[in-house]
Amino acid sequence: MNVITDYRVNQLGDGRLISVEVTCCGKHVGEIRFQDNASITCPECNTVHLLRVQHNHFHLKQQKE
Repeated sequence: MNVITDYRVNQLGDGRLISVEVTCCGKHVGEIRFQDNASITCPECNTVHLLRVQHNHFHLKQQKE
């Protein structure tokens, strides 16, 4: 399997979400804290990985710069 983009959601023992680790272009880009509008940009392709938190769910979006 050749994964280009991957997200790993980290949580505490009680189930609370704390962060999302981002892999893009096959490389670990970094970690974003679980808060609305948190983002990280891939240095390889300049894709912005954006976390949007809503009432009972969240979105992970990619935006090309």
